[in-house]
Amino acid sequence: MQLAFRSADHRDHASTRQLVDRAFRPEDVVTFLDGLRADGCVLGEWVAEEAGSLVGHIVFSRVWVDVPEGDRLDAAMLTPLAVRPDRQRCGVGARLTDHALRRLEAQGETRFFVLGHPGYYPRVGFSAAVAAAIASPWSGNPAFMARGAVPAAGRLVMPSVIADAH
Repeated sequence: MQLAFRSADHRDHASTRQLVDRAFRPEDVVTFLDGLRADGCVLGEWVAEEAGSLVGHIVFSRVWVDVPEGDRLDAAMLTPLAVRPDRQRCGVGARLTDHALRRLEAQGETRFFVLGHPGYYPRVGFSAAVAAAIASPWSGNPAFMARGAVPAAGRLVMPSVIADAH
């Protein structure tokens, strides 16, 4: 499988909306994606293409961790990751996630969170144990995971578009 990865931009909005809808139907994740974009909290969006056709899309948004010392640390939250249904379970999502994480790390991002399938996201370095010390609406839920330079204690702070959706 020859995949090409690139940053998504406003010209991709219609096609990524369609992909997200196909990947998550019957859930309405498209409205959530629209909300992220409208809120301005999106740090980056990337797409995976195969033979010129869109097969994957990932979004990371700005979140923060308030730590006991009183500082607010920047972090990024992966949401959503969508892969075209006929290309799921072929490695597209993992490769796209790896690509996006490398790009964000190159921009200086060091802390990452996800609320996702606990059997999937550890494959790309996320861990519920790493997120365990961070208070969030999902504390104790194995689907709440983190990777990177996550502090030993803190509280996840999210834009309302993310907090209200979950």
